Amino acid sequence: MKEPKSPQEVFQLQKLRRDDPQRFLQIVNNWLKEDPRNFRAYFKRHFVWSDMGQPRRALEDLDKVVELNPTQPAFFARGMVHRQLGDHENALVDFRRGEALGKEEWQKHAITLFFQADSYAHVGDEANALDCCARLPENFWTPGYEGAPGGGKAEIAEELRRLPRMPSANGCNAMA
Repeated sequence: MKEPKSPQEVFQLQKLRRDDPQRFLQIVNNWLKEDPRNFRAYFKRHFVWSDMGQPRRALEDLDKVVELNPTQPAFFARGMVHRQLGDHENALVDFRRGEALGKEEWQKHAITLFFQADSYAHVGDEANALDCCARLPENFWTPGYEGAPGGGKAEIAEELRRLPRMPSANGCNAMA
């Protein structure tokens, strides 16, 4: 199977990813044999590793994507895998790198700010968490997923203030 070009082909590939992840992996691995610099194939494959509960392998693929094509989606995706692993500090490194590529574009996709705010709160940086939250659109609302709080801006900000904080390197609670 060649890389999808039409919306129908993309849909079929995504259906295959859900229905037969092993076959999906075979297809994407063949694309990578043909072109080891195919960042789109690494990006697609990281989703399967995440779906299969193998975030470290997803992270390896995203490292390759960032090496080959360092874009906002690449940094956001890698930041999300770091979050999944509980590594909010490295998630923030990626979120900041993604945002640095274009703050306006980063803010257009409010979900980026939402997860960035949550990671700031987890490392005890309430000021930056609340700043990201304040930059969310006024009508932003989420049911809360991926371990982040739900609600509108005010509810999210209030919940971020209450999150248990990661201990700092010296063993003290960063926001205590």
